[in-house]
Amino acid sequence: MSVKIQFFGYAGYKIITESGQHIVVDPFLNENPVAPYTADELERVDLLLITHNAYDHFGDAPEIIRKHQCPVVCAKDVVHNLTINHGIDPDLIRVSIWGMLMDVEGVTLRSIESHHWSFTVAPDNQLISGPAMGFIIDAAPDVRIYHPGDTALTYDMKLWGDLYHPTVGLMHVSLPEDSLPHMECYKCGELTVYEALLASQWLGLEHIIASHYVHPDAADVKLFSELVQKSVEAGAYQPRLSVLKPGEILEL
Repeated sequence: MSVKIQFFGYAGYKIITESGQHIVVDPFLNENPVAPYTADELERVDLLLITHNAYDHFGDAPEIIRKHQCPVVCAKDVVHNLTINHGIDPDLIRVSIWGMLMDVEGVTLRSIESHHWSFTVAPDNQLISGPAMGFIIDAAPDVRIYHPGDTALTYDMKLWGDLYHPTVGLMHVSLPEDSLPHMECYKCGELTVYEALLASQWLGLEHIIASHYVHPDAADVKLFSELVQKSVEAGAYQPRLSVLKPGEILEL
């Protein structure tokens, strides 16, 4: 069985591993204008991964957990949000932090540092904050998928490439147009398109899947595609690039 990846829009994905496990990462569906379906329409979830507490990554996690009773991997602030704010059974949660190597539901994954913020607000208006994370997911013996969550550029990415050898990266190359107030002020997301390409090279990615956008024809997505093409034509870094439409399923 081949590995399959379905894009939800923003940074949400479903990954079906070679062994048939259904992994959902950053499940922003119900309020996502381009999602292929709602959280209730997800037919199967064996494992849920949450990179951080931002609304477009935490998404509809409580509803999905209640329906599927699936284990969840996340950091402590997300645990607090799930259990205290949403009443999720703590026994379903596998708390993690950078550097941890885990085997959950037969899936091997590694928690990776993200240079980003993770926070939410409790009902009493106290700020809940913790470490944002990414994940490297072993989807098949020769397919290791890196989901960065949201992260700024860090030279540690070269170290991760040398140590962990991710083959596929869900690399955020844009900032969805409705993400933040005063969007006219923001010229990029956490990575510029140039930094996203450099990060992919440091990680040693064979296959880049552009991520963190609503429309595949967004200006940053187009520019990133042009940069990859120029690199390939110049005989420099030569990854495969996929730009998916929300709802599209890619078979690796």
